[in-house]
Amino acid sequence: MSTHSDEQDPLIATELQPFLGALLQLTENSPPLNGANLGFYRKRARVGGSKPLDDVPFEVVEVPDGAGYRSVRLWLVNTNADAPARPAVLHFHGGGLVMGNCQNSLPRMQGLARALNCAVVSVEYGLAPEVGPNEAQLQHQAAVNWLIAQAGNLAINVNRISLLGVSAGGCHAVNLALRCVDNKVVDFSGMALLYPMLDDRTGSTVMPPAHQGQYLWTAEQNHYGWRTFLGKAPGSDKISSHHVPARAKTLSGLPPTFIAVGELDLFYAENCAFTEKLEAAGIATELYTVPGAFHAFESVAPQSQLASEFNQRLLQALDRFCH
Repeated sequence: MSTHSDEQDPLIATELQPFLGALLQLTENSPPLNGANLGFYRKRARVGGSKPLDDVPFEVVEVPDGAGYRSVRLWLVNTNADAPARPAVLHFHGGGLVMGNCQNSLPRMQGLARALNCAVVSVEYGLAPEVGPNEAQLQHQAAVNWLIAQAGNLAINVNRISLLGVSAGGCHAVNLALRCVDNKVVDFSGMALLYPMLDDRTGSTVMPPAHQGQYLWTAEQNHYGWRTFLGKAPGSDKISSHHVPARAKTLSGLPPTFIAVGELDLFYAENCAFTEKLEAAGIATELYTVPGAFHAFESVAPQSQLASEFNQRLLQALDRFCH
């Protein structure tokens, strides 16, 4: 998704260099991310990912459509009706608001569920432009309502449900958490956000420093993702504060939050700013930053020491939220 060069970027952590180089060689001839090529990117996203783990069960269920929203599928990982009630993690995958799917995240979610002895529920939310922000939020609310209604059958402890949002999924997770503060449906026990996509102004009215957003997700791609999702030009004063977490009028009432991001990520500055807003609102917040790391580096270089440390910090945060 960015221009390939045979010269290594000295800012990239040494152990990540070969993984990034291999990825850029694979993607250097990819077309730009736009409406004409969105199908190509969605198809490529479906092809990727590793095989599901054999020892952690999963099933897919459908939450029926309702007023203002179409049905949404949930991937239930490690649920066991015969076990004592366990915590659950409600997961939103990444993909720039316009692509991505639960299947690619499945092995990782299975690993999390096994490590934490919890259930994971991944939301197969609607993608833009087919689904706009209002319908998406209704889908997310329907997913939560379904989960609470089925908690007894799934042996899930409704007092220990935490959120996990990855990249664009971070936008959805925060919006849902804010909505649940307003409607008092559920009190989430915590929220973990991996390099979350929180501010439509990044790449439109606010341009990042040259060293941030060079790989995997660029300012140009961010502009496209937000414009497609919002249905209007990002960065303008006409954007609803209910659709963009960084624009939220208040963050009061949100659960304890963990944010992790690489220092070369396009979202680095907005993630730091959001951390400050959370802390100013009295929310217990941990920000974990990774020098020399680009967007989604732990998925590109899963065997690296940096990825191992990153995933361990995520596990520790979710463990606090779950237990």
